[in-house]
Amino acid sequence: MRLSHLVRTAVRAVFQNGLRTALTMLGLIIGISSVIILVGIGDGSNQQVQAKMKELGGDALSTYVYQGKLSYDDLAALGQLESLDGAAPSKLFSKKLSAGKAVSNKAFIEATDEHYLHVRNLKLLAGRNLSAVDRENKSKVIVIGTDVATELFGSTDIVGRTVKLDGDEFTVVGVLQNQGESMGLNTGSVALVPFSTAVGMGAGADVDSFYAKARGQERIDEAKAAIGSYLGGEAGIAPGMFDVTSQDEMLRAGNDIDDTMTLLLAGIAAISLVVAGIGVMNVMLVSVTERTREIGIKKALGARRMDILAQFLLEALIMSIVGGAVGIGAGIALGLLLNTVGLTFVVSWNAVWAAVAASTAIGLAFGIFPAHRASRKNPIDALRAE
Repeated sequence: MRLSHLVRTAVRAVFQNGLRTALTMLGLIIGISSVIILVGIGDGSNQQVQAKMKELGGDALSTYVYQGKLSYDDLAALGQLESLDGAAPSKLFSKKLSAGKAVSNKAFIEATDEHYLHVRNLKLLAGRNLSAVDRENKSKVIVIGTDVATELFGSTDIVGRTVKLDGDEFTVVGVLQNQGESMGLNTGSVALVPFSTAVGMGAGADVDSFYAKARGQERIDEAKAAIGSYLGGEAGIAPGMFDVTSQDEMLRAGNDIDDTMTLLLAGIAAISLVVAGIGVMNVMLVSVTERTREIGIKKALGARRMDILAQFLLEALIMSIVGGAVGIGAGIALGLLLNTVGLTFVVSWNAVWAAVAASTAIGLAFGIFPAHRASRKNPIDALRAE
């Protein structure tokens, strides 16, 4: 029997009962579209994070000292290392930030210096940065993020206004641009005061955390090694008592978590493909039973076992491939629709090709048994069937 005739016969048989075929394909459509959407959202999230890291720069380093003493003078020496382009302290300053009756619940107050914005690749929306003069004079000035500004004043146009850290008045000299997450911290929630001012208010002169900037993303490993060498040598910090982390490492860790969750969710969605495959096999077995007399007539007219097997296998394949194609289209369409409500979706062509392969595999795997069963029917018994 010619292949073109087999295909025409299979297509006619599949769509002869349109409602049953549609219901059978529905499981495939749901499963494949779910996989496309979940993988696309996962890839979109990863791309969004990578784009944000490029915006903030991938050359930022964060160091935390668990045990040992590091002074502000050590930071000045670190900033002069050949592979580094500056270093700035980051000391948590536990004070209540308020303006009038408004109290900020978002503010993450850091004691730092004029190098902070540079080493963390942050930008100002308005006003100015902390300066060396502020540090030398222990000035009561503050630079705050947009989220904090909005929380306290309902506006970001607040340069020159005053806020209170507990009972001490500070003048707002600058407002930071909100650049999203950087090194695990929301830049909109940052509030910066001079390191020397915080020390004068009882914060303590030791530095247990600081940021540094490598001279280019390609020199991150060199910069990390230089920081480790200085801390373990000149600063006398014991090995294992400090940790140097790059923004790139944080990104990779976050991407690994995203990839794992995406894979898990896609795996759960893929279970519906197995259920859909069982549905295909069930419908094909029913079709074989209903068409027993037709099989007998074809065998009596000279159709071979291979012809019967090929016809029923083609029917299962057509059903699976059409369902897969509709599922891919629906998944991409719904994913693009999600972009309009704030979720980031990108078409993952790996997922699309995997869906094509899955559709074909389901047709073959779950269609072969009914097709084999049809091909083995005895033509005499088949012709007697009603």
